[in-house]
Amino acid sequence: MGTEDLSPKYDLTDFNFHQLIEVVAKASSANLELLENTLLEDSLYLFSSNPKISFPLGDIEKVNIINRDNKTQFNIVVNFLGLQGSSGPLPGSVLDEIAEEFYESEHIKIKYLDFFNHHLISLLHQIWRKYKYYIKFKEDFSDIYSKNMMSLIGISREYSEYSHLKWDKIFYYLGIIQSRIRTPQVLSTIIQYYFSLDKVEIKEHARQLVQLNSEQRSSLGNNNMMLGDDFIAGDVVESFSNKFEVAIHNLDISQFYQFLPLGHKYTELKELIRFLLKDPLPYDISLGLHPQTHSTFVLGENKSSLLGWTTLLNSAFDNSYSLDAVTIEGQR
Repeated sequence: MGTEDLSPKYDLTDFNFHQLIEVVAKASSANLELLENTLLEDSLYLFSSNPKISFPLGDIEKVNIINRDNKTQFNIVVNFLGLQGSSGPLPGSVLDEIAEEFYESEHIKIKYLDFFNHHLISLLHQIWRKYKYYIKFKEDFSDIYSKNMMSLIGISREYSEYSHLKWDKIFYYLGIIQSRIRTPQVLSTIIQYYFSLDKVEIKEHARQLVQLNSEQRSSLGNNNMMLGDDFIAGDVVESFSNKFEVAIHNLDISQFYQFLPLGHKYTELKELIRFLLKDPLPYDISLGLHPQTHSTFVLGENKSSLLGWTTLLNSAFDNSYSLDAVTIEGQR
């Protein structure tokens, strides 16, 4: 919607002052961050204070739309925060004199005072919107507040642009992420919200096979051969200390395919976990289908005939079968 459509469609004086500024700025794609520092001739707005000393009926007395040199300006006359008018701080005799000159169409003093009024009112609106994040927010996080918040968790503008992550989802949990708290409940909650999943569970102390160094291996007749002390058969041992499992439950077939290594959400999930973890711990990803889900396996179809992932047999609708979860390695 262009600014030329505002006047015939709306009575602009019915708007709240701050609301009107935002509506006009949105319609004209104006940048309000620089409102107070913009020259009068370049500004979209010309703020004036109502010189009348009568009781005001609202924030805005009137709005004049000025078209000059192929440029539109909105002259907004307000009933507050002016040097003249009913709310003016000047002595009553001076306010009466200015009001009388206004009725006699002498505007010299009024124009002089409106030079200061314009900057005061512009500054007021910038103060008002400073903490109105929902107004300043931009979907590409290019607004100043979003940039500052992203900097708190170490995210640069360049990284956010080439990353696959949806930062609008992550932004919801920015406070928790910045606090560096990484409990299983925090991780599962963020992952569940990010992908809009039914249930996500973090299982700690998952089984992991750790490769032994040559010094730790048992060598017959040489070292590490004391039974019950340092003797180990083989070159790997089980460990339950570092690895965890991200268990995603109740997936439908469409979601299941997306979280497989060939799907786009698999890469996104790995990047999200890597971003959330303070230390690069090993983990597995467990994909569990909803109990009522039936296999769509068709021999020869690339998507539904992936051996070990989607080749689920004996899924006739007249029988009930329990489909096990598919476990995929996420990070070694």
